[in-house]
Amino acid sequence: NYGNKEEERKRIVDWLSPINFFLRQADISQMQEKGTGGWLLEHPLFKKWECGLGSTLWCCGIPGAGKTVLVSMVVNHLGTQFKGKNTGVACIYLNHKEVDDQTPSRLLAGLWRQLALDRDIGSIAEKLYQQHQEKGTAPSLEEVDNVLSSSFKMFSQVFIIVDAMDEYPEFQREILLQQLAAMGSNVNLMITSRPNISLEPSSFRNLERLDIHAMEDDLRKYVDAQIVSSPRLCMHVRKQPGLREEIHSKINTQTVDGMFLLAKLHIQSLSTKNTIKALREAMKELPKGLDDSYDITMQRIDDQTEEDKKTARSTLIWVANAKRPLNVSEITAALAIEPGDRQFDEDNVLDINIILSVCAGLVIVDKQSSVVRLVHYTTQEYLDKIQAEKFPDVHTEITHTLLTVLAFDGY
Repeated sequence: NYGNKEEERKRIVDWLSPINFFLRQADISQMQEKGTGGWLLEHPLFKKWECGLGSTLWCCGIPGAGKTVLVSMVVNHLGTQFKGKNTGVACIYLNHKEVDDQTPSRLLAGLWRQLALDRDIGSIAEKLYQQHQEKGTAPSLEEVDNVLSSSFKMFSQVFIIVDAMDEYPEFQREILLQQLAAMGSNVNLMITSRPNISLEPSSFRNLERLDIHAMEDDLRKYVDAQIVSSPRLCMHVRKQPGLREEIHSKINTQTVDGMFLLAKLHIQSLSTKNTIKALREAMKELPKGLDDSYDITMQRIDDQTEEDKKTARSTLIWVANAKRPLNVSEITAALAIEPGDRQFDEDNVLDINIILSVCAGLVIVDKQSSVVRLVHYTTQEYLDKIQAEKFPDVHTEITHTLLTVLAFDGY
């Protein structure tokens, strides 16, 4: 029976691979500005990697250079380029907040899940499911590796792309890198990271390093698109078309040090200016680095009304300190609870769009999964750094909220 077979297949896939990178891929793809990133696909080292077999491309870049968005572009490009050919494409997006979920065996299973799409899942996976199902146990790293290796044999070529290797804890990173290095001779690997970690050339076949940074042409397209989508900037530029070039002269690869993220923070800051005079003043004062830029963003948050400031600070506290990513309903529930509440009050729940607007661009929501995240890993690092001084009572505040919930009537 086809229906039962499909249900059984879904059960096995969900059991073996609880991590679904399809959702993350879809979300990140939406962040890419149309027409950007083409330089990477044309780069001789990328072309050599794409046409080779069993080679590794290590894409290295400073924080905020746009590595993650480029990864999603590469995944889409390979999927289109090799459509209908016997080629597999799978990706991993590592995330410092999801370390507990992203064990090496679950990550490998996540790769298998992508390669098994629209294909026979294979008898090895079915047997493994039957063996563990009755005992209620989880498969070992070795068992998952066997299932993954057997799926490689279905393809003449496999591309595996791993993003943000530097966000993975060192003890697990070694295990994951060993697993990746030992993958079959028909597997092409692409790994992105900050320059602070290094890959052993002895472990990886045909290892090439490619440096990633924001390209001038891409940055222009990005800034132009941001001007169009900001009502105030759009209005100012309509009144004085020369302003567009003034903005470009202040936000370019030199001034943002090859960081898309810094360009994004600059534009968000400029788009709050109500007059052309205020805009020009702000352009003279644009901060030089990420930390200064975050300082100015925090200042913008603090300059809001008392209520908006309180909402923003509470949101940042929850998102930065949660042990795992929170979704929209969790964060809105956490913010709705007030000391002394005896029950949950639906009338006190904020709309997520209000929450996002008061956080000045530091918090975003994944459309596919409804996960609420900080805009970048560096945002987490910045908040960790200023927490003791700016948010000294963070743990008390979180504990109070949790105790209030536990004391609800009828909990």
